[in-house]
Amino acid sequence: MRIGTSSKRQASRLRTIPPLVTKQERESFLYLLRDSGREDYAVTVSWWVAMDGECGNTQSMWGVVKWIDPQSRKVQLVNEKRSEWIELEKIVNVRG
Repeated sequence: MRIGTSSKRQASRLRTIPPLVTKQERESFLYLLRDSGREDYAVTVSWWVAMDGECGNTQSMWGVVKWIDPQSRKVQLVNEKRSEWIELEKIVNVRG
């Protein structure tokens, strides 16, 4: 059986180029991230993951912001199952 081959083909079709994010959207994302950390409420963060050069897809995770590291330009998002450090420049959406 060739189950792995068809799922690899399907995944490659889902890969796209990175979405464009405006400066105003980035500022809005940063505001929501800071507010999540300050007020201790969950947000859903989506970020870009490159797979083949410029192509890739987005990943999402919900959680509360525990730390924003200005030196490495990353945010730590935590929920009951996992913790993830996400690069601020790769974030493409934040929903409160």
